[in-house]
Amino acid sequence: MKKLVLLLTALAFIAAPMSAIAKAPVKVASKAFTEQVILGKIMVALLKDRGIPVEDRTSLGGTNVNREALEQGQIDVYMEYTGTAWLSLMKKTEIIRDAKQLYAKVKAEDEKKGLVWLAPAKFNNTYAIIMKASTADQMGITSLSQWADWTKNNPGKMSVSTNAEFYSRADGFKGMMGHYGLTFGQDIPDANVKKMKTPLAKKAVRDGQALCGMAFATDGEIKDYALTVLEDDKNYFPIYNPAPVIRAEVLEMYPEVKFILSEIGASLDTATMTRLNYRVNVKGEKPEAVAKSWLVGVGLIIKKRK
Repeated sequence: MKKLVLLLTALAFIAAPMSAIAKAPVKVASKAFTEQVILGKIMVALLKDRGIPVEDRTSLGGTNVNREALEQGQIDVYMEYTGTAWLSLMKKTEIIRDAKQLYAKVKAEDEKKGLVWLAPAKFNNTYAIIMKASTADQMGITSLSQWADWTKNNPGKMSVSTNAEFYSRADGFKGMMGHYGLTFGQDIPDANVKKMKTPLAKKAVRDGQALCGMAFATDGEIKDYALTVLEDDKNYFPIYNPAPVIRAEVLEMYPEVKFILSEIGASLDTATMTRLNYRVNVKGEKPEAVAKSWLVGVGLIIKKRK
């Protein structure tokens, strides 16, 4: 009997590490701006609700930080945008305007690296150039072509607020200038470009510190700050549909995660994402609270009765 007890004890110690590996948490990350944090918190809350152990790594950093961490296995999943992946991460130059075609291409490209793109959200959070509505009206500017014409005719007078990533990336500000016939450093001197965090870029336009600035199409502050989005009439900005990108190894460990996270996108259209961003950036609500209430509201999480 004593030998049997010792044998069972030994087996328990051997089995424990295997059990720990099987129950390794899914490391969920996000970029550091509001929309990304909300999307990350949505994944965290939904996975937890479905009984999947989770390590919350949201607000990890910028695009490159998240991507490198994913490829190196330091994180397991984060939401990436199709346009960002295609142009910035995969270094492609072809602009694809069809959302389904672009998704299929980035999905196929990443399969080679053991990364799986799950079902995308409906909304397109493309970049946008904003101006104060009253200022744009006075200057007669409603489109980026008109913005470029004014800038060309008034060299050195256009000022811009932007975050560092949009300033430097291939599908960002300098590329947009070239697409609309402007020369960076000449039509808009570098000194006129004010680099700051994303939320501050919109406030700078609102407060008259910059004539124009960068924003995202789903930013909740655009209406609240009385800003106007200039029409991208020459179709510079590509499509940016977000989708969970997850390591294939994680899906082997938790195959149900594919179906759990693929439930998110169908209910996330542009109007919905804009409202969620508004609740955080304007109303001051916490991203995790907004994420949880949205999941309950669309029925992906059933609110437990007390």
